[in-house]
Amino acid sequence: MQRITTKRIFFVTGEQGCGKSTFLAALMQKYALQPSGFITKKEEAVKEPALYMHPVVAGTAIYRYTTGNKVGICPQQKPIGFAPIFDIFGVMCLKQAEEVILSSIGDEHSDADCDAASLSPALPVILMDELGFMEAEAELFFRAVCDLLSDSRYYIIGAVKPHGTRFLPVLEQMPEAIVYRLTLQNRIKLYERLEQAQNFTSFLDAIGAE
Repeated sequence: MQRITTKRIFFVTGEQGCGKSTFLAALMQKYALQPSGFITKKEEAVKEPALYMHPVVAGTAIYRYTTGNKVGICPQQKPIGFAPIFDIFGVMCLKQAEEVILSSIGDEHSDADCDAASLSPALPVILMDELGFMEAEAELFFRAVCDLLSDSRYYIIGAVKPHGTRFLPVLEQMPEAIVYRLTLQNRIKLYERLEQAQNFTSFLDAIGAE
């Protein structure tokens, strides 16, 4: 008998402009997810576009623009990632996400005044938007991501670049993970699945069964 693996990791991949981050935002809104983790945003600057990593805490992004969270630059010739920033700031975002989630779980379990029937604990979700090729030399960040991916306590959602990243092969080899290749053609179908599923876990089950 074939063993069915419970899905707990969902990543979208696809070419630029296909709507990866937009779908993740819709996913979080639909199921009232409040993940912690990080998002990366490209900002157009006077000299050259730059990529900044922003921490997300319990569903709220904390935007800042400093050299400490500037993880790369995007000149026309070739994007350049700053491995030390990923290794310091990126790892900090992931550790903070884990601490926030574990603290939340502890608070829920210790709240003796709550009626057990009325409890609706938030799912322990970590957000990684997105994993790309700029982190190629950021070994500490890579290990931190892999450690969280392999930790069965967490649900993880995110976006991953379709080319040139060592994260995608890791995700594709994990039985607990779903990597959905989003295109302009199948995007409507994915949103239909989002509307049909009653909750996040049933959404994972539906996508995983396809």
